[in-house]
Amino acid sequence: MDREEAVVSSIGKAVQRCANWPVALAALVGVAGCVAGLAWRQTRLEGMGLDTRGWYTPEEAAALFIALDRLDSNATVVYAVTALTIDMVFPVCYGLLLAVGLFRLFPGGAPLYLLPLALALAGVLENATVAVLALSHDGTPSSLAWPAAVFTLAKTVLIAATLAATATGAALRLWAAIRR
Repeated sequence: MDREEAVVSSIGKAVQRCANWPVALAALVGVAGCVAGLAWRQTRLEGMGLDTRGWYTPEEAAALFIALDRLDSNATVVYAVTALTIDMVFPVCYGLLLAVGLFRLFPGGAPLYLLPLALALAGVLENATVAVLALSHDGTPSSLAWPAAVFTLAKTVLIAATLAATATGAALRLWAAIRR
């Protein structure tokens, strides 16, 4: 077994240990709590944010932070703090929940459970860079927006791939159940 296969195998074993009802329920509760917290943030910041865009430039990021500053003097800090708290827990919870789901939908098959884990990593990296970008904002565009935008784009693509894999797995399971 080469190094790459060993890493995938060890990740698979970790996901397998988490593939139980208590962990799935805890992740689901975490997702629900984070959704509530992020809904509050959306309301508090009047829907402004970088993490729901597929792509943005340093100029667009700077314009967002200027708009947040105009909203009120604490809006940018609220955005950064929630990016480092609620929005850090969220990808961990949904990544774990989706990884366990894909592990169960494709037992012994391709390691599709890696998709939501990569999605969660992209989300965490996006949130960290967006928070640093927000906290360091001085009214001008920052080159740090480029890696943040790359992480946002990666997250967007991985969301689509993860949902497609999940829908395919569910459809195959349903088809197999119907054929029995």
